[in-house]
Order: sequence, then C-alpha cells, then structure tokens
Amino acid sequence: MFSTWTAKQVPNHELYRESRTIFYRNNDNPLQSLLVTTPKAAGPHPVIVWLHGGGLTGDGREYPTELFSGDRVIVEPRYRISPETPAPGAIEDAAAALAWTKHNIAGYGGDPDTIFLGGMSAGSFLAALVGCDGRYLAGYGIDNRRLAGLLLVSGQMTTHFRLKEDLGYPGESAQPVIDDYAPMAHLSKELPPMILITGESGLDMPARPEENAFMAASLRALGHPMVECYALPGHGHGGVLEGCNHLLNSFITRVLERRK
Repeated sequence: MFSTWTAKQVPNHELYRESRTIFYRNNDNPLQSLLVTTPKAAGPHPVIVWLHGGGLTGDGREYPTELFSGDRVIVEPRYRISPETPAPGAIEDAAAALAWTKHNIAGYGGDPDTIFLGGMSAGSFLAALVGCDGRYLAGYGIDNRRLAGLLLVSGQMTTHFRLKEDLGYPGESAQPVIDDYAPMAHLSKELPPMILITGESGLDMPARPEENAFMAASLRALGHPMVECYALPGHGHGGVLEGCNHLLNSFITRVLERRK
C-alpha cells in the first residue's frame, strides 16, 4: 500500500531533500501514516497539511501541484476509510495527523506555529471540521484558532454524505444536515483565515458551490476578518484541484504577510 503513495514524484522535486513516511499513531497501519516532504533550503518553513479526497472511501494521493514551491514543508496524511472504518474514524485521524505535525514538524524543518490545514473534497470536509470545531484538537493541547489558515477546495460544509450513511441518518443522501458533524455549525469570527474554492454551480457536485458560498457569507456576517470564496467558471469537481493553484498560493502569501 505504501508504493502507491511513495512512488509518485513530487513536483519541483529538485527543491526537496526527501519525502519520508511516518506513522502518526503508535501502530503500523498504512492508513494512519503520513508523508513529510522537506525542502533542501534551511527552515523553519511554513507547513501545509493536505488531506486527500475520495468521498471518505478512497485512498488516492492528490494535491495541488504548485503547493510544492520549495519553501514549505508538505505533510500528506492518509486516514482510515469507510466502510472498513466507518465515520467518524477519518475525522479522528485527521486531528491526530495535525497534532503529530504540530508536535514534531520542527524536526523536519517546519515552523509549528505556521501550519495551514487544507484538502480536496472529502479532505476539505475533514480539514474544515477539524479546523472549525475546536474540540477535535483541544484533546491534543492545540487551539484550532491558532492555525495559520484553512485551505478548503470543493469540500462539503454540511454533514458529509458518507458520514450520514455510516451513521444511519434518515432521508436522502442529498438532504442537507447541519449538526455537530457539519463545519458550518461551528463558525465564529475567531476562526483562522480561510479560503474556499469550488467549481461552477452545475458542474461541481450538487450544492457544493452554494454551501461554500453560504459558509463564507456567514463568516463575513459574523465579522470574520479574512475569508475568501471562489467558484471557478467552467470547472467541474475534479478540475478544481489544478485550477486552484494560483488562488491558494496567493492566499498563503497574503496570510504570511499579515503574520509578519
């Protein structure tokens, strides 16, 4: 199972020293491991924890290619997937991987005080929930509000459809639910800077652009000082991953400038 992840060469690989596989929990489960990719340049560098998508049932490695700019440590966690491990196992793993990063990344050239958490699709849902609901990280002694930013690409901001299936929710899969498992239920102006990027309405997954726009508008209404939301014209769900590169990099740059 490791080979499907480690064989894929990172973009701009000449700028990076190594990609190392590490277990973020005290076991040997490949689905509770992560890849740390360390730049050759001396740190400390900002850190990006990037969670892959796959509907909480897939384990494919994916990322926006331009995140690998040579001046960031990139952490790519794997997490347990359904149906073998029903929800909320993936949420617990996402929090554990972030906690490992916070407590250990200094040894890999990263700045533990400058961690961005993000993901694509189901990974974006996990990043949003762990980043917005402080209870998941509080058990590790981490304040979610101190994250450098949330990078959310085409994620479900209501309760995820697969989680509803795993937990036996009544009603249709597309019926929106906003409960404790919905990132949208945990909004406040004190959350980290946030960017939400989706495809075009009607091309991305049903209601995905609208959910993200509603979440961004709600954050602004609450007085959140830095939330951005984009729907990319002509982009479907899969196409957003490469289409989001410039927006993510520009956002990261602005956040880092504000933190100086």
